[in-house]
Amino acid sequence: MDIVAAAHPRLVRPLTQPSLAGFLASLTAGAALPPLTAAAWELLGRELLTHDLAPFAYARLRATAAWGEIPPGARAALSAAFQASSVRTYFLENELAHVVASLAAADIPVMLLKGAALGRLVYDSPAERPINDFDLLTPPGQVDAALRILAARGYEAQGLFWLSAWQRRYRAEAPLICRTPERWRLLIELHWTLVELPYYIDAIPIADIWATAMPAPGLPGAYVPDPATLLLHSCAHVAFHHSTDARLLWLLDVDRLARRAALDWDMVLTRAAAWGLTTVLAGRLASAQAQLDTPIPPAVTQRLQKAPRQPWEQRMIGLGDEKPGRVWRRAWVSWQAFGGRQRVRYAAWLGLRSLLWLPETVVRRRQQRAAARFAPVRPSYG
Repeated sequence: MDIVAAAHPRLVRPLTQPSLAGFLASLTAGAALPPLTAAAWELLGRELLTHDLAPFAYARLRATAAWGEIPPGARAALSAAFQASSVRTYFLENELAHVVASLAAADIPVMLLKGAALGRLVYDSPAERPINDFDLLTPPGQVDAALRILAARGYEAQGLFWLSAWQRRYRAEAPLICRTPERWRLLIELHWTLVELPYYIDAIPIADIWATAMPAPGLPGAYVPDPATLLLHSCAHVAFHHSTDARLLWLLDVDRLARRAALDWDMVLTRAAAWGLTTVLAGRLASAQAQLDTPIPPAVTQRLQKAPRQPWEQRMIGLGDEKPGRVWRRAWVSWQAFGGRQRVRYAAWLGLRSLLWLPETVVRRRQQRAAARFAPVRPSYG
């Protein structure tokens, strides 16, 4: 039974099997919550933790009259989840500030992506939006300098990312893992383009992203994408890299962005069409509207229904999922999406990259063994 539908005035008995999506829909809309049994709250609490939504739910419920009606056990669990997220966020925010300051001192612009940007832009506090790592964007021409700055702070590039820039031609990011004891295994993914699939490296003009970037709230020296770009990136990242992951946290990101009064829907639709992201945008918005009652303007829905789409857009979905066989499928679909000389360039790059597969595998395994030998495994953050 959907919790929104169940919140009918004639309802007398508390619900025993609440819907997490319905609960979130009521929470984001500010609607009254129906009564729940203690067992239902326990079930709901477990689902909130599974979907990384407990900090957000706590922050929303704590400020309402409904907080006092929640069973003590459920209140304690939500409070503990928020406190743990706050401590983790304090640690991460402190490190992020140092990273940004180090890059800024070298005149390297840095833009926050994904959770680090969302927590500042569409949530009341970064603690409401848990993250595991930092996704940072730098201009393509300053990636080598950024890698050197981060290496000085203890972040080790994984694989052969110390090679010349040609290796990065059809890649979008470099993973760096911190090897200093106090920040052991903290991950930074250093991006130089927005979407992590080969076709989109040239399809999305990175200069346009920087031209509309905004200062990051509460973090001097850093930037965040404009809301339209952040919405498209949120939709694309989940569709391409987590297509089978049903966590509602990512759908809540879309909901929070879509509810922003400052969101320029015309920019969203124009960029989606120009960048080949209309299919993923339409799919994620439809899911958010169906599950979270996300308010999508009717004019936007109509334009999406009529918008032309490239034949390969649907085949891009799931190409970034870490599953057997996806590497070869990604190469084939990307090659099909390219046209003319770009196909030749991409095929040549794939051939050169294949020569590095063995040495890169060896380097990665050596790095993993060294990490396991010389330092303890610490719990992940987020």
